[in-house]
Amino acid sequence: MFAFRKIPIYRGARKKYNEVFMSRNEPINRNELAERLDNDFELFKELAELFFDDSASLTGRIKEAIDAGDMEGLRKNAHTLKGAVSNFSADGAYDAAFELETAGRNKNTGGLAEKLSTLKTEIETVILDMKSMIEKGSF
Repeated sequence: MFAFRKIPIYRGARKKYNEVFMSRNEPINRNELAERLDNDFELFKELAELFFDDSASLTGRIKEAIDAGDMEGLRKNAHTLKGAVSNFSADGAYDAAFELETAGRNKNTGGLAEKLSTLKTEIETVILDMKSMIEKGSF
């Protein structure tokens, strides 16, 4: 017979667990982003403005690569976009870009339209979250 013991979770550990777990539901992990940028909100605004343009361009190049069957182009552009979203602690967009990068690397053409659609949705969500932060004036 098995016996179960309650193991206390200390306040600090619970708080850290909740921050990590709850951030998975947000497009951007704001706590991690603030820490990554050393709480420099002005730097965030500058990087976000660059991301708005770059993400549209990269997403367009990814679509062009898919349409042309250019798997190396898909891999490179998805990799670049993955790096850009990682700077903002945007796990969903990172995962979507990674899926396309992997498909390009493996020359796997199955499901590319769906993966691109997922990426676009994730990027749009990240951009809306960034604009919300900029409007609010804080992380």
